[in-house]
Amino acid sequence: MKNATELVAQMYECFNRNDMDTIKNEVFHPDLVWHLPGHHPLAGTMNGAEEVIAFFSQLVKSGIKVDLIKIDMFGDDGAIEVHRGYGTYGDAKLDAINCTYYKIKDDKIHNVQVFIGNQHGADAYFNAVYKLKPIPHRLAD
Repeated sequence: MKNATELVAQMYECFNRNDMDTIKNEVFHPDLVWHLPGHHPLAGTMNGAEEVIAFFSQLVKSGIKVDLIKIDMFGDDGAIEVHRGYGTYGDAKLDAINCTYYKIKDDKIHNVQVFIGNQHGADAYFNAVYKLKPIPHRLAD
């Protein structure tokens, strides 16, 4: 049985070696909810491992790198970590220190809230990387 800090560290290790299967099957709870603030195409609430893995894939595609700086337990069933998110895509650049809270359930990551250190920079970066389709093709049915 892994504690919260071990699970989060494992997630980072797997992410950095692009091992999404291990994250999906060993780290993420089936009812995972991941909250990412912002006003850009990747922002919002993601439900389930599939959506979060798809988000992770888009981070990789956008050139974002993530370095874990510090992680610590927060209560009996949670962890808080600080990480650096940075990348370059064409003329767009991002370098921000962020904080994330992880809640654990059934020995897996269950609920996540990301706090962005440079929200305006993240919004500008992802809006530069991901162009929206023109209306009406942009809107879901």
